[in-house]
Parts: sequence; structure tokens; C-alpha cells
Amino acid sequence: MANQQVPEKVVRILMRDIFNNKLKPGTKLPSAKEISRQMKVDLSSLRIGLKQLESMNVLDIKQGDGIYVKDYVQHAGIDFLSLLFSQKDENEQKMIVDDYFVDEIWEFWTAVFPEILKMAANRFSPRDVKAIAGLFNEELASLDDREKVIELQEKQQDLVVRVANNTIFLLLANSTRPMRRKIIELFVNSIDRKTLETFAKTKVRLLKEYTSGTSTNALGASEKYREMLFLTRQAVKTALAQQAKTPSP
Repeated sequence: MANQQVPEKVVRILMRDIFNNKLKPGTKLPSAKEISRQMKVDLSSLRIGLKQLESMNVLDIKQGDGIYVKDYVQHAGIDFLSLLFSQKDENEQKMIVDDYFVDEIWEFWTAVFPEILKMAANRFSPRDVKAIAGLFNEELASLDDREKVIELQEKQQDLVVRVANNTIFLLLANSTRPMRRKIIELFVNSIDRKTLETFAKTKVRLLKEYTSGTSTNALGASEKYREMLFLTRQAVKTALAQQAKTPSP
């Protein structure tokens, strides 16, 4: 029986090379035997890894012809992204996706999450409001603990998606968990404490406005949150640009 970690190695190496365009769409891979030799894995494990990538529409395995790389942008689905974000460079121990690609994911999340929030806001029970308020207040009290803030923001997203109670949104949130985590980490670790505090306080204020019925309905709350996501995305891009200009010690 193949070692379970060996097929994962096959998937990791090929996904990295495909994503980084080292293996371009249409490229015919060497024979399975040659790939097995190059990667130093057994044929059984190799075939498991190749089949996984084929099921994700990343490879096209043609019997009697060969193995071809497909254009993941045209053919792959959310499972490709989810797995991609969980991969790490074997040598550098960091995600193989770059910050520019993460920004594209953030752009997507800025468009989608407010819609989930709008649906959830129309379904919030008093217990749900109490739960989300508790998470917001705990975040405000934990601003000096970045890891805790990351954990709490992830819980807030999960709660909103659960309350929205839409199967597609639930599955999407599950599939994008590694991506969402990366976005939150990038945001929390790229900005100063004051910006982080402003973000947390704005969420508390929006929730109070919505629950009091003073000026913010479900649509208004979701759109204000969208504006906030856009501004935080811009703040992170600015922070990353500044970091890139700072010479390494």
C-alpha cells in the first residue's frame, strides 16, 4: 500500500510547478515511470497523486498518449485553490502563493462576504446577535494578541456563514477556509494596532446600529462592511508595498 504522504508530495510538487507556470498549459509530462524516478516515489503513489490532480481538472491523463497539463484558470475549481493555499514550499516553509494572488482572493471575498452578511443579518436571532457581539468585544480586548485576533475573526466569519444557512455559502466557506485564514493573517499582521482597533470598533458600531434599528438595515450594514473591507484591503496593500521597499537586515 502506498504511503499516504507520498501522493501528497506528488500533488504538492506538481501543483507548485503548474501554479508558478513552470509547467505551462498544454505541456506533456514525462512518462509515469520517468516522473517516478525524478521524484523518487513509487509508481503506485505517483498514480494516486496524478489521479487526484486529474479529478481537480489540473491534469489530463490520456490513455496510450500521455499526461498533459490543463489550464487551471479555465478548468480547475475551488478545491484547487483550497489545496493550493494549504501547500507550503518544502525548503522555505511558506505558502507558494504570493501576496498579489492573495489580493485577488481578497477582492473576491470583498464582493462575496457582504452578500453572505446581508443574508445572515435578515436571519439573526437574539442569541446570534449576542454571540457575534461577544466575539467583537473579545477581539477588542485582545488587540495585543495577534494570533487571538486572527482566531476570533475567523470565528466571526464562520458564525455569519452558519447563520446565513445557505448550503452553497456553507460549502464555499468550508472550501475557502485556508484562503480566508491567509487573508486574515495578512491583514492582522500587516497593519498597526490603531488600524486594527478602528476595524474592530467599526464592527461593534455597525452591529449596534443594526440591532437598534436606528439607521442601518441589513442592506446598509452589509454595504458599510463592504466599504470597510475595501479600505482594509487598501491598507494591507500599502503596508506590503512599504515592506517591499524596506531592505532586509
